[in-house]
Amino acid sequence: MEEEVFDNKLVVKAANGEDVTISVLDIIDSIEFNKSFMIYSLDGSDGVFASVLDETDTTFSLNAITDKKEWDYINAQINKTVSEAA
Repeated sequence: MEEEVFDNKLVVKAANGEDVTISVLDIIDSIEFNKSFMIYSLDGSDGVFASVLDETDTTFSLNAITDKKEWDYINAQINKTVSEAA
C-alpha cells in the first residue's frame, strides 16, 4: 500500500508585497470563537506562528490574532498537540 504524501507548503503574500513560503502545521476550527486558526512556520525559521484564517471560495488571508482569549485558546491547542505527539 502506497503512503499518501501531503504538501503542506503555501506561498503567501506578506504585507510588504513579498512572497513568503509557510509550512502549515495545523488548522484549528473553533466553535467557541466561530473562527479558523492556522498554525504555521516560516521557511528558514524555527518559530511557530498562529493567525486567524479567513477563507472565501477563491482566496484566503491570514490575519493577526488580537484577542487574549483567542491567544490562550491557541496556546492550549498547541500544548495539547505537542503533548499528544510526545
